[in-house]
Amino acid sequence: MLRIILADDHPVVLLGAEMALGDSFSIVAQAQDADELIHHLQCTPCDLLISDYSMPYGHFPDGLALMGYLRRHFSHLPLIVMTMLRNPSLLQALLNHGVNALFDKRSPLRELRQAVHSVTKGRRYLCPTFAGILDARALPSSGTCTPLASLSQRELEVVRLFVQGLSGRQIAAQLNRSEKTISRQKRTAMDKLGLGHDGGLVEFARVSGLKF
Repeated sequence: MLRIILADDHPVVLLGAEMALGDSFSIVAQAQDADELIHHLQCTPCDLLISDYSMPYGHFPDGLALMGYLRRHFSHLPLIVMTMLRNPSLLQALLNHGVNALFDKRSPLRELRQAVHSVTKGRRYLCPTFAGILDARALPSSGTCTPLASLSQRELEVVRLFVQGLSGRQIAAQLNRSEKTISRQKRTAMDKLGLGHDGGLVEFARVSGLKF
């Protein structure tokens, strides 16, 4: 029987996922934060991980940082990510990160079984909602998702300089804006991308293969 670890910071989601998977799979461990999840992964043999994108407590409060750690240290383990975020650039970044399936928490939980079956057969799975979002934002010429399409030009400028290592003061001086404005534009960009911490912007740029 397929052994699964479930991770989400909302107990009701854990319960719903467990019920949706039914008796066809063995839930060998459950976690409500990143630290607990990593402990289970180190100590509990499993065949598949189903994890929330972002759990706010522990050493990895930013979702992309957590996903990066999981892919680096448990690359052999198929990973299904559950999220309510619908930013196409973020969804594409997760796929670029090596995530095997993306599941929208707004979808019927029974669809989670479809995701599990697809992944265990070696196929990538996108729930219909996310597939539609990525298809809608694809470039006609290349069929790939447009990076950072949701950001304004000014937000994009701030993100570009930040990931190059400039401080808020240096960015403000270079763009002739106040530090307060730069901070606000960076925060707005992070909100649009579903990122909780500054390090997430750098990780996002890296895994997205962004070219500025």
